[in-house]
Amino acid sequence: MIELTEFGQLRGARITAQLPRPDMERRIAAFLRHGNVCVLATCLNDVPRATPIEYYSDGLTIFVAASRATKIKNLEGNPRVGVAIYSTPYTDWTDWDRVIGLQMTGEVELLRYNEQPEAYAAALEIYDWRKYRRALGKPDREPRKTTIVKIQPMKIEFRDLAALREGYAALQIWERDQTSTM
Repeated sequence: MIELTEFGQLRGARITAQLPRPDMERRIAAFLRHGNVCVLATCLNDVPRATPIEYYSDGLTIFVAASRATKIKNLEGNPRVGVAIYSTPYTDWTDWDRVIGLQMTGEVELLRYNEQPEAYAAALEIYDWRKYRRALGKPDREPRKTTIVKIQPMKIEFRDLAALREGYAALQIWERDQTSTM
């Protein structure tokens, strides 16, 4: 007879408790700071596009930089996006407590230097454009042709299997219409 593992017992317990909102926001923000690559999903005229792209975060807000490519054209026509970020090792499920990731539904604001120089400059304080310029061997001149995409979350589905050990559901749901501390 096979004995249930700790993971099997916790999953079988059907834990549904949500973290207190400030704790959930802190955990999500910490997770966002930990990584820097997401998949940004856009859609226009019923044609979806999913783009792996570098990001930087400030609290629960995500910033990406993009040239005038398909994703920007999509965002000009439809400002709603999906974002997926995960930090999950290849698992044989012995390391189940390291499975963590999120899906975000959000709305974007397109920041351009020539239209909103102050908001653009503030976004560049968060988005570390210098790393990319240095990798290209270019001087640290502030980019002015790039569009900064500011993504404000509407809903975040945060999955952290380690939360089961603390008595909380593995899936935590954050929604913007509630009072946010971030």
